[in-house]
Amino acid sequence: VPVLDTITRKCTVVKITTFSFKIILTQGLNRQIRRMCNYLDYEVVELTRTRIINIKLDLPLGQYRELHEEELNELQQLIAESSKTEDASLPWDSDEE
Repeated sequence: VPVLDTITRKCTVVKITTFSFKIILTQGLNRQIRRMCNYLDYEVVELTRTRIINIKLDLPLGQYRELHEEELNELQQLIAESSKTEDASLPWDSDEE
């Protein structure tokens, strides 16, 4: 899907109900889900982030916790070879649609 002059990487989309989907991104462009949905003529009414890489976001609103050492070590390993968003994006050619 074209977003911010690039083509997004493939992601996983699972239909939960008629109006609810689970989307797993392999990239993380600015407002990517909203922009992808807008491009496909879907309206985003509610958006909930449940995880960032290996960190589950399952705390009640307003609460926080320190990351465990294992989480930090795994996170560092997972991002060690990652590239910047702009470097990982593919240029968008409008003729390819």
